[in-house]
Amino acid sequence: MIKKFLNNYRHLIKCSREVSKAINNKTPLVALESSIISHGMPYPHSLEMVKEIEEVIKEVGAQPATLALLDGKIQIGLDPEVLDAFAKTRGVEKVSSSNLESTIFSKKAGGTTVSGSLRICKLVSISVFVTGGIGGVHRDVSESFDVSADLQAVRDSEIITVCAGPKTILDISKTYEFLETLSIPVFSYRQKNLPAFWYRDTGIKSAHRIESPEAIAKIYSIAKNLKSSYGLLLCNPIPKKHSLDKTYLEPLILDGIKELKKTDITGKQLTPSLLEYLVKKTDGKTLVSNIEIVKSNAELGAKVAMALAY
Repeated sequence: MIKKFLNNYRHLIKCSREVSKAINNKTPLVALESSIISHGMPYPHSLEMVKEIEEVIKEVGAQPATLALLDGKIQIGLDPEVLDAFAKTRGVEKVSSSNLESTIFSKKAGGTTVSGSLRICKLVSISVFVTGGIGGVHRDVSESFDVSADLQAVRDSEIITVCAGPKTILDISKTYEFLETLSIPVFSYRQKNLPAFWYRDTGIKSAHRIESPEAIAKIYSIAKNLKSSYGLLLCNPIPKKHSLDKTYLEPLILDGIKELKKTDITGKQLTPSLLEYLVKKTDGKTLVSNIEIVKSNAELGAKVAMALAY
């Protein structure tokens, strides 16, 4: 199905050499966002990070497909020379589900977010998407009405999204309530409580505990057979040695929110600005944890993709 679709839409979509080979060989694909490269950290750290993450997926036996927009086309996978050039590019557009078309039209370089990536995954029939943490309901929602497009995107995607739960900087309880309101099946991997990015355990009991990649693959297959239009959210706790203590991090998050309120930073810039603030205040601990989160999720996502193939 994916091969036929790509052949019909060559004017809008381009695959890397490795992804094209994987499609021909029926190797499972695992999608990755690219805003983590364009907006997550500076070059060359961004390039080194994505190479590590892609290698984790390959070691399991699946094929990474980093998604991006270049020269008016959706890129499914980035060849090494293209990836290097993309990581060096400045002024990259942050692409969500709402500005995908306009970015293609403008032919600007675009780094895909969770919602943008999920829209592409659904379009080209990639079943597994890996990210760090999803967006959700912001802590000042009563004032800002700021709720991430990620939540609706997960619901509409018909894709398995592998993450470490919502980002810690959000209002976690409201985010999980919103997930329930949207009827998104949320699974906690090998623990009863749900994780939230830097925190392994939020104290919020999960509606579903899942023990293996094979189990989530089977549930996804059942959902497809039942013609479900919803995506699944698989929440994988951060590895213990890279988790951060709540008593240490919460005061820093609250201070960061207060500091940002004094500035003109709003909208899409709030989350990256707060994350950058925390990197400085924790002497890089949050950044190290971010990378380890995505690597852990990439391994699990690759195992899920392999389970779906057999």
